[in-house]
Amino acid sequence: MQTNVREGTYAKLSEYHGKSRENVMAWCEEVERVATANNWGAARIYTIVAAYLRGAAADYYEEKRVNVNGWAEGNAANNLKDLLIARFTSDSVKDV
Repeated sequence: MQTNVREGTYAKLSEYHGKSRENVMAWCEEVERVATANNWGAARIYTIVAAYLRGAAADYYEEKRVNVNGWAEGNAANNLKDLLIARFTSDSVKDV
């Protein structure tokens, strides 16, 4: 039996600002959990995530978006997830 699961907004995503007190890796995990719950396809994840970026994170997205191919597709140099993690992970976390 095939069921058609429709895209929806069953779970809500929090905004990400790129502030030092925010954990970018935890936010990226939240993105993936919310995307699964809402049945978002890969292309939609990228489009929706961009709308939840604020402040420094939104500025960084605007700077990089011409070269970004999607949320987690491709290599680290051209997917938004890896770019955000590389830019906003604190040095103390990177050293662990």
